[in-house]
Amino acid sequence: MLFRSANPERDFQHAVREMCAAQGFTEVYNYSFVSEEMARAFALDPASHVQVSNPIAADQNLLRTSLLPGLWKNIGDNARHLDHFRLFEIGKEIHLDGEVPHLGCVVYAKDDGRAALLELRRLAECLAPAVSVRPAEGRPYEHPRRSAEVFSGDTCIGRLFEFHPKMVEFGRAAVLDLDLSGLQRVQRGAFKYRPLRRFPESGFDLSVLAPARALIADVEQGLRTLAGEGLLSVEFLQDFALPDGQRSLSFRLTLRSEEHTSELQSHSFISYAVFCLK
Repeated sequence: MLFRSANPERDFQHAVREMCAAQGFTEVYNYSFVSEEMARAFALDPASHVQVSNPIAADQNLLRTSLLPGLWKNIGDNARHLDHFRLFEIGKEIHLDGEVPHLGCVVYAKDDGRAALLELRRLAECLAPAVSVRPAEGRPYEHPRRSAEVFSGDTCIGRLFEFHPKMVEFGRAAVLDLDLSGLQRVQRGAFKYRPLRRFPESGFDLSVLAPARALIADVEQGLRTLAGEGLLSVEFLQDFALPDGQRSLSFRLTLRSEEHTSELQSHSFISYAVFCLK
């Protein structure tokens, strides 16, 4: 995404809004106030919030430090009438030392919840370059086995998780929570012209044996290291569980050379890859 305006932040948020809407998410707007009870539900200390001197209601006496309480309420309100929905909000977290713009996205469905996490990861990949997701210790309101940090390169830009079952009465709700300031910083700069390649690409599929708990991102990075500069792209294809407890991870690798037609010695590369990635 490229932005050329007197107000790059506003243009950036507008582009994020368009991307979310294009993927079927409906925008919601929540008040910037929360109650002490709601803050404690998310393990937030009321004393760390900005206090409202004259709140318009007893349950709106704190300024929010997270978009999650409001989105959680949206989930409860909509789940009474709908079996599945997608919501997003762009707003500011208000802390004692300043404000931080955030994007919060929710996918709710009455199923096993796996697809929701994958859909939100896809959205993160559309919004930021070189996205990877790494498991993280779950917070009190997060599912202990379905919580992760989202990275763009080496920069952590947010979290991807599923609400703890105690937080959602029926169905499952996955959440993508991104720091928009961090997200804007990692955006690609202006694209540079590259001449067309003179020689064709060479692609092949590769299956790698990996331990049951191996991260796909780690295996992919291992393949990139082994392939070297001639690698054009790596695309994850499939994941199969094997009877001995290991996993077979399939990737499609595309190689190219700027000097000659690529001649792939697949057997030696595959043997070396499997040996190094075990």
